[in-house]
Amino acid sequence: MKKRLFVLCAALALSLACLFAGCGEERKLRNLPADMEYPIVYEDHTLEYTDSEGRKISLFGQICAPKEEGKYPAVILSHGFNGHYTDFPAECKAFAKRGYVCYTFDFCGAQSGGRSTGRTSADYTPFTMKEDLRAAIGEVKKLPNVDGSQIFLFGGSQGGFVTALTAADNDVKDMIAGIAMYFPALNIPDDWRGKPVQDTPLMGYSIGAKFIGSVQELDPFAVIGNFQKDVCIVWGDRDALVARKYIDGAVAAYGEERVDLTVIPDAGHGFGGAALDTAVGKVLAFLEAHTYES
Repeated sequence: MKKRLFVLCAALALSLACLFAGCGEERKLRNLPADMEYPIVYEDHTLEYTDSEGRKISLFGQICAPKEEGKYPAVILSHGFNGHYTDFPAECKAFAKRGYVCYTFDFCGAQSGGRSTGRTSADYTPFTMKEDLRAAIGEVKKLPNVDGSQIFLFGGSQGGFVTALTAADNDVKDMIAGIAMYFPALNIPDDWRGKPVQDTPLMGYSIGAKFIGSVQELDPFAVIGNFQKDVCIVWGDRDALVARKYIDGAVAAYGEERVDLTVIPDAGHGFGGAALDTAVGKVLAFLEAHTYES
């Protein structure tokens, strides 16, 4: 009887050890040679879905990916205010060469000259942008060359704001491996709080009354910390649009231990030259530190 009990206990201990150690199947971080680069290809991509108000939305975008067949991690890139799917050429090229499928798209109704259809400037808000990004996540997970367990989100400015809000959704957060943001515009609610809820010209485009009304009661810092994986933030200390207090607020909301923050000296709201090289390198290093062998 004692012998049988000993065997059962040993089997249970082995089972628990396998459960926690993965029985030798624990995932290993991908470790590409430092000088390895994949040949890459570009392809236009259109995603169609119906939004929460019954609109037929057609998101126009582009995929930049390794040319070789296989399963790769993916990065979904979200542009800023009045931006376009073409706003991150350096990032897409750098990430794809290191084995990431990159998907960029025009948020519908969120820019002049955009190629997505189904909404106007009067209709779009950060929450319709969230719907677009959520649709993009679902689409990218289904791509034949994507490892759906390794999807990262990246956004700049207003796109960073929307990225942070979307990643915090309960039904999204566990699908995302990590998020990276340039100067996330978490100041947007404060900028519009108490302002007239009316269509307002801004920086060559228009902010609609719906947009303004949708953010005036929003506290993003009470929301974004619901995403509990690692976060990369890159910000320039001469940013005239996103003050340091909003970056510090994001770090506090996520927890210092989970945020990789890079402050680039003398860089503003938008990176170029050496600052852009630094920003791309920081995000790529973050991605590679969180990417596993397929």
